[in-house]
Amino acid sequence: MAFFLPIISFSQNDNYKNSADYYRIMFYNVENYFDAVHDTSLAYNEFTPNGDLHWTNNKYIKKRNNIYKVIKAVGGWGKVALIGLVEVENEFVISDLISNTPLAKEGYDYVHYESNDFRGIDVALLYLKSNFKILFSEKVVIRNPQNPNFTTRDMLYVKGILGNDTVHVIVNHWTSRYRGYLESEPLRMLASKRLIRLTDSICKTNTKANILLMGDFNDNPDNKSIQLIKNSDNCNFKNIELISTNPEVNGTLKYKSNWSNFDQFLISNSLLSGSNGIECLKKGHIFDADFLLEKDLKYFGLKTNRTNIGFKYHGGFSDHLPIYIDVIRD
Repeated sequence: MAFFLPIISFSQNDNYKNSADYYRIMFYNVENYFDAVHDTSLAYNEFTPNGDLHWTNNKYIKKRNNIYKVIKAVGGWGKVALIGLVEVENEFVISDLISNTPLAKEGYDYVHYESNDFRGIDVALLYLKSNFKILFSEKVVIRNPQNPNFTTRDMLYVKGILGNDTVHVIVNHWTSRYRGYLESEPLRMLASKRLIRLTDSICKTNTKANILLMGDFNDNPDNKSIQLIKNSDNCNFKNIELISTNPEVNGTLKYKSNWSNFDQFLISNSLLSGSNGIECLKKGHIFDADFLLEKDLKYFGLKTNRTNIGFKYHGGFSDHLPIYIDVIRD
């Protein structure tokens, strides 16, 4: 099978990009990365040939290859060291991505745990084995004391060595606003408080810990759930400002005429200051390559080039744009 990559132009003005001593870190909500196999353990099986979305193996393969193309394009002339992915169905689709595309030649491995999400979607972390050494990982379950039957995507906590120091990475995919903002906000607050308990436990052990939070938080940086994280007592987190190159792109996803910034990086002060030998640059990027966008004929401007629009197959990439940051080694 042939793979064709779009040609993307990257600025090489920053001196650090001419060195091997930087690590690109990416987060991407890939929008329903499902295989086409019926899962007898789930009631949700829309992404199957007989399901409402008539999802076939050919559609799945195109989806897999599209995700590969995005990862390679974000890497530019290099490779992406860490890749947080959400809306992945299972371990198979992740393994297939790094084994049956040209990523197989680049030395990736992954961390993934099955969650109890009713749709069966999970979060995962891909990593270059040459850049990142795993020390520990676990899934972090979010529970609702008011509803013992509540299930959602777990957080993924991975501790590892990046460059020459330990980094704590937490991948998130919080409850969506599908049922309405006010009705769903308490569930995102649950996730925020659970994340704070985890990061507090890290910071109490090491006040100078390098912590990287990434995810689709389904809230903007100025919403209560994110402000709660940034105002927590034991850890000092800051949102990385994300820059787009296209003036018509004002966020990472678009609903009707409004762009939102649900996809975010929050970085601990030690990692921002470079006090431990690795430093996260103060600004990151929304990857807004032309092939990920299309004209918005209804609400004007541009919109994301999606895989599905409602129940109709569109053949694009995702309803979210990827984001990335660079970490340099002193």
